[in-house]
Amino acid sequence: LEDPPPAVILTGLGPSSVDWSVRVWVPRDQFMPTKDALTRAVKYALEGAGIGIPFPQMDVHLSRDAAE
Repeated sequence: LEDPPPAVILTGLGPSSVDWSVRVWVPRDQFMPTKDALTRAVKYALEGAGIGIPFPQMDVHLSRDAAE
């Protein structure tokens, strides 16, 4: 549907992410196919631009106690 128009909104900056919300209005029976098509389009566009999807990372530093 053209009204209201689609919107892409920056919703947050996470430790391993830039979070966006894509909002479009579609007929109810087209919700899942449209969601799938949009998700795939975004994934392929990111891959085509050489942008990988980040993953959470944790660094663990181990040290020995001086008494050991």
